[in-house]
Amino acid sequence: QPSMKPSVTPSSSPSAAPSAEPSILPSGEPSVQPTFVPSVLPSSQPSSAPSFVPSLLPSSKPSLHPSGEPSSWPSSEPTVIPSIAPTDIPSTFPSMLPTFENCDMSKEQRRFEITEALKTVSDPVVLLTPGTPQNKALEWLLEEDKAVLCPDDFSCPRYPAFVQRYVMAVFYFSTDGGTWNECNAASDVCDPLEVAKANANCTVLANGIDVFRIDVIQGTDSWLSPSSECLWGGLACRNDTLCMDRIELEDDGLGGTLPFEVQNLTELRYLIVEEGTTSGTIPSEYGTFRTLHILDLNFNTLTGTIPVEIYDLQLLFQLDLNDNFLTGTIATEIGTIQFLQFIQVEVNRLSGTIPEEMGNNSFLRVVEFFGNQLTGDMPQGLCDLRNNTGGSIFRLTADCDAGDAFFVNCSVPDCCTDCPF
Repeated sequence: QPSMKPSVTPSSSPSAAPSAEPSILPSGEPSVQPTFVPSVLPSSQPSSAPSFVPSLLPSSKPSLHPSGEPSSWPSSEPTVIPSIAPTDIPSTFPSMLPTFENCDMSKEQRRFEITEALKTVSDPVVLLTPGTPQNKALEWLLEEDKAVLCPDDFSCPRYPAFVQRYVMAVFYFSTDGGTWNECNAASDVCDPLEVAKANANCTVLANGIDVFRIDVIQGTDSWLSPSSECLWGGLACRNDTLCMDRIELEDDGLGGTLPFEVQNLTELRYLIVEEGTTSGTIPSEYGTFRTLHILDLNFNTLTGTIPVEIYDLQLLFQLDLNDNFLTGTIATEIGTIQFLQFIQVEVNRLSGTIPEEMGNNSFLRVVEFFGNQLTGDMPQGLCDLRNNTGGSIFRLTADCDAGDAFFVNCSVPDCCTDCPF
């Protein structure tokens, strides 16, 4: 039976039942049952079951099981088994060191550093405005994305990895992601079963012909899934750098608008978004890609002019903008795209004349102008590039029928191959 008062010196072995009051000094070994009143000093060894009331000072060693209530001071070491649920009452005093999450920093610090960096990628006001594609992408990246990229992760040496992932999320939300035909994000991107279900509904591959045969990594995962964005359907990254190489989404029901933030993907070679309902204008920032080979935005509902900056794309081979609602003129700067081979701007609302400077595009093979409001003569320089005169153009079209409301003077077959409208 326990004594009614504590002994001055602890017993050599534990009593079968706890004392009514705590002993002045701790026992050398734990009691078989916990005391209902905390001891003044912690036991030297952990008890096999937690105390019902926390000790006044933390134990020097972790307990085998968590306490039912928090201690007044934090333990120096963690418990061997975590609590099943968080405590209802927080600790009275904070721990001496902060809790660290991924990236060796607190969640708040990670949010701050990534947000500050992305203010240089997107307009800061738009970035922080709830409901915008940019804010949706930011909150997904910080709160839902299981990849948990860190501010100092430079998987792609050109820019932080989180920038590439953020830009692709902005692209998804800007082009009405969630209503695409395939590869939409899971209904719950944090639920592995829902992600697997969404992955099964994605078959789009970024596998267009590449004459340079760059080794890429790609997949058919749903967008916003925990996997690398390089594996999302319709995307591909260079295998050696993991920098985004291709965006190829054809006839996948994209809508919305084209975000200018795509300009940050500085290694992009293919930008193909065709056969959808994408509207708005072509961002002038797309003229900053230093390695873009193909810009294919045909069969959409784009408006505005062809940005003159597009003609700064010196490695551009193919410019497909046909079947939109583009207006304005074809700038003379088009003649500076040295390696341009295909230009298709038919079925738009372009006006003015065809620039003489296009005679400088000596690698041209296909040139389509019909279905516009162009007038004047077909430049002789283009006629001289026809394959029937030693050049490489095997298709050259315009509104060249005499009865056309907007008429381009181009003889068939000497210059134009035909006059479709």
